[in-house]
Amino acid sequence: MIGRKLECIDAGSEYCPCFLAEANECITCSHLQGREFCDCNWRGVCIYQEYVWAGNRKKEVRSSYPATVMEKRDISQNTVVFRLKVTKTLARQLDSPGAYVFMRDKEKPSFFDVPMSVMAVDVAKGEIQVALQVQGAKTKALAEPEKGIVVRGPYWNGILGQRYLKGVKNGNCLVIARGIGQAPAAKVVAYLIRGGNKVRVIVDPGKVGAVFIGDLIKDLPCEVEELDLNSRQGIKVVNRYLKNENHELVFSGGSDKQHLHIIKEIDKLAQKPFIVVTNNNEICCGEGICGSCSTRIDSGVRVKACKVQLDVRRVIERRILNG
Repeated sequence: MIGRKLECIDAGSEYCPCFLAEANECITCSHLQGREFCDCNWRGVCIYQEYVWAGNRKKEVRSSYPATVMEKRDISQNTVVFRLKVTKTLARQLDSPGAYVFMRDKEKPSFFDVPMSVMAVDVAKGEIQVALQVQGAKTKALAEPEKGIVVRGPYWNGILGQRYLKGVKNGNCLVIARGIGQAPAAKVVAYLIRGGNKVRVIVDPGKVGAVFIGDLIKDLPCEVEELDLNSRQGIKVVNRYLKNENHELVFSGGSDKQHLHIIKEIDKLAQKPFIVVTNNNEICCGEGICGSCSTRIDSGVRVKACKVQLDVRRVIERRILNG
């Protein structure tokens, strides 16, 4: 049984209710968890009502689309940036921080799908940009697609702490991104600036070996600094910014180890900013079915990290410190 205070990223969307509702494992609706009474904290259109109106079935699932490769740039030996032509509807749906798609070579079967953060969107042209770091069989096949690419989406839970990200206005924000974690950071920077925030961006090329979001943020009114976050000097600079500047929000794009370091430094501060991080859970299906993204929360309940907005501090500390 799912806890009542969990937030599902898909709740109220055109893809809700989903497969989980049919299995009595809905994240939000108590009726669709098998209980006889209403005990949800959802303030939108009733999910159970939507389920009944649909004939006691889920709504339509996300579709797969052929995507035309408009541009392919080799950033480094193991990293590629694609500019893809998709439908304008899909581009519009992906125009938010934390959005991602599943991608695969058109010639490969569906189990080659791999999730990729969307780092830039042109809604008018129906184009998106994604960065791919080659690490295994799926990404190797995708780096050199033989006959085009298939994308499936939209998905939105690539970032944890989105309520804070979307709630901060006219504040002071720090964005820290390392390696492939730069990809989701690009949309975060743009979103924060649209909210009237002052943004400082610290970028570390990491294993990618290059700062590949420079062109996406160069015209934005933000301060950008390149550092080696694994060096003593880089850590000292980040700690100094955290200590000497009052931030309303800090974003970490990178590994869980990086997230944990930033959380520990924030714990030392008198005024603690909101923490937003990249969702580093393993994601395979994106629909909460396969279980690869499942993680335990304090109550011991397993939740679907591909759909649930988890408490950043607790999930990172549990995964790193408790293994």
